[in-house]
Amino acid sequence: MDQRSFFIQLGLLSLGAAILLFFLNRLPQLQAYSTLSWISLAAFVGLSILMYLAGRRAAESDNKNDFTNAVLGFTAGKMFLAILVLLGYSQLAQPPDKLFIIPFFAVYLIYTIFETYFMMKLGRMSA
Repeated sequence: MDQRSFFIQLGLLSLGAAILLFFLNRLPQLQAYSTLSWISLAAFVGLSILMYLAGRRAAESDNKNDFTNAVLGFTAGKMFLAILVLLGYSQLAQPPDKLFIIPFFAVYLIYTIFETYFMMKLGRMSA
């Protein structure tokens, strides 16, 4: 997957995710969590860019284990970071309910699917 194609797809996906968040944040139960939603969107866009750049560099590496290490490292790191964000938000903001998980998880799921897609494309490039 070339860089131009990646950024076009990321832009379209981010636009779709932003539209989804716009409508989710209009629901009265989720309005209080709109800031977390938008911060999550920006963070996952940034993580996707970092993952693409690291994956591309690893795919072009002579050591074929670099790609696997990059994928596993980013996947585990992103999971750990997501858990930390949810626990941190829960402790700091002390929301009255757990509904803040819905928009965060929606963004997490969207970008995880996209990252799996483009990392598979990068993996084929290295074969």
